[in-house]
Amino acid sequence: MHIEVQTGRGRMDIIITHNQQKHIIETKIWRGESRYQASKKQLAAYLRVEGVTEGYYIVFDHREEPEPREETETIEGLTIRSYVIPVMQEAPSNVQNTAGSQ
Repeated sequence: MHIEVQTGRGRMDIIITHNQQKHIIETKIWRGESRYQASKKQLAAYLRVEGVTEGYYIVFDHREEPEPREETETIEGLTIRSYVIPVMQEAPSNVQNTAGSQ
C-alpha cells in the first residue's frame, strides 16, 4: 500500500497493489456538489496515468444532515465507484468536559 503517491498529475491518495493489480482510491471531505463531480474527473486522470480501468472515490460528509451515496459510473471509459459516507459527530465546542466535573 502506498499513500500520497506523486504522479505527473498531482498526488494520488492511496494505491494498493494486490496480486499484481493496482487499486486506486481517492479520498475527500465533502465540499459541495461541484467539487464532488470535479474530483471524479481528477480520479479518472489518475487512472489513465496508471493504466487502471477502475477506481474508488470515498468522500466523508461532515454536514449537519449528510447524504449517503453509492454510485458507479463511467467517465472517459473508466469505472468510478463513489461512496459518500456520513460522519456523525458533535462539534468539539458542543462536547462537555466530563473529566473535571466529578
